[in-house]
Amino acid sequence: MTMHGDFSPEARDAAQRKARAAAVFADHAEHIVDALPVLNTHVLIAVVDGNYGYSGSHHVETTDIVARVPELEADGGWAMVFSPNTTVEDVRRRAAEMASIANQRVAAIDRIAARRAAN
Repeated sequence: MTMHGDFSPEARDAAQRKARAAAVFADHAEHIVDALPVLNTHVLIAVVDGNYGYSGSHHVETTDIVARVPELEADGGWAMVFSPNTTVEDVRRRAAEMASIANQRVAAIDRIAARRAAN
């Protein structure tokens, strides 16, 4: 895996926080699926706040996703977008992928930091 960018302690912390937030999405998979919209012009945006609390979901027109996600993440939280036919297994799989990618980033930052400390 090639990585570019920030390998700071802050970036490592952000990746760890993202992995922790992914677990909250997985823990609330049933709530997310139960809240899915029935209208095909809407999606569901599930939100975990900066304190790792599941702060609910929002039905959003598909045309408004790009504007709404940053608004919902504005307080240091995370948002995931789900389409109407998403299953509980889909939510858990996506949360696991989110956690895996974040944990890979933590591991890469640790390797780079160790290499730099050895030089």
